[in-house]
This record gives sequence, C-alpha cells and structure tokens, in this order.
Amino acid sequence: MRAVDARNPAAFTLIELLVAVGVIAVLVALSLPALRGAGNAAAHAKCLNTMSQLGRGFSLYAADNDSVLPRSFHSAAAHRSPNWPTAIAPFLGIDADPSSQEWTTAFNKFFRCAADPNRGPYQYSYGLNVHFELDPDGDDYAGSPATWRRTTAVPHPSRTILLAESTSSLYADHFMCHQWSSLKAAKNATAHTRHAGKSHFLFLDGHVEALRIESTFDPAKAVNRWNPSLAGKN
Repeated sequence: MRAVDARNPAAFTLIELLVAVGVIAVLVALSLPALRGAGNAAAHAKCLNTMSQLGRGFSLYAADNDSVLPRSFHSAAAHRSPNWPTAIAPFLGIDADPSSQEWTTAFNKFFRCAADPNRGPYQYSYGLNVHFELDPDGDDYAGSPATWRRTTAVPHPSRTILLAESTSSLYADHFMCHQWSSLKAAKNATAHTRHAGKSHFLFLDGHVEALRIESTFDPAKAVNRWNPSLAGKN
C-alpha cells in the first residue's frame, strides 16, 4: 500500500521516482543517435559550403593572375610567393596577414572543417593537389614535362581535383599525390572517412562532391582524378 506524506499527498514513492528516471534515460539514449546525425549533417553541409567558397577564392585569384593558380608550401617559399590560403584570402574578404587576429578567425572559418577534430594552429583541414605546381626541372611525375600551373592548361577541369580534405598534419596544405602508388597511400594522406565514410573534393571547375577515396584514386582500376593528364580517362 502506498505511503502518503500528510504534508504532500502527491509525493512520489522511491520506486516511482526510479521508474521516471529510467524512462528519461531511455528517451535520452534513443535521441542521441538522431542528435549525432543532425550534428554530422550540419558539419557536412558547412564543409561543402566552405569548400565552395574556397573554390571561388581560387577562381578569383586565377582571374586576377593570368589564369595562374597559387602555390602551397611545397613550392611557395622557393618562388617567394604566399601559400594558397594566404594568396586567396583577399578574395575571400579577409586580412591576409597571418599575424592578425582576423587571420585566426578566418583560419577557423575557411581552412578548418567543422568535423575535423584537429584544432592546432596551421593544421589545415584542406590540401591543394600538388600537380598544379609541379616543375619538370625539379619533380618526377606522370605527364612530365606538361605543367598545369594555369587553369587554361587543364584539359578536364570538371574531373580534376583541386582541393581535398587532409589529415591536418602541421603545415600540410597540400597532397604529394604524384608520389602515390597505392590506394593505401591515398587513404593515409586524406581524411577519407570524415563525412560518413566519404570525403569532400573541390574540382577545378568549382563544384564540390562527397566521394569515397576509391572514386578519385585507385591504381588497380586505373582511376586517377588527381593527375590532370589522366583525370579524363576514368
């Protein structure tokens, strides 16, 4: 028989309280996957939008520089030019001075994916396809001596990757994809499962796709959408 507190006739018994707590716990557990799914979807959409903006930055830079694309750390210093994030910053409407507070804010907004757990300074979530800055006099690559420094020199811009999601190693703003010899090498360099088993890829024509890494590079199937001279063949 339920004991009733004379001062509070509607008081819960201990058993009723435990049942209520249990029900709440079950409801919370059931809602967590949906909340995580919503969070992942939001990060996915934000990353797609960010990469689209980066694509516009590249296009505007090239239009202002006789179709020439900016460089990454791979060759920027040797040519006394800024790496691509600093180079396209003015075309994104931000201060290009890496020492400014505005740059720190812009870095987190434009160069870091919301789903990227890395948060250290100069840990880029995105990397440039190094093929766009290779030099036959100093680099060994398939397609040499052809160069793709200018957007107009790329035969299949809608199929050639310009930018992709990286593993965010310090100062890693590019992919040495001309040295990849296996699918494993591509997987080690890219954040290929960051978005539900896929990753985002910005193509030279400015569109962004969510793809599995095998759709962009798989030597066993002659797939290579990183090398401009091979991208149109698969």
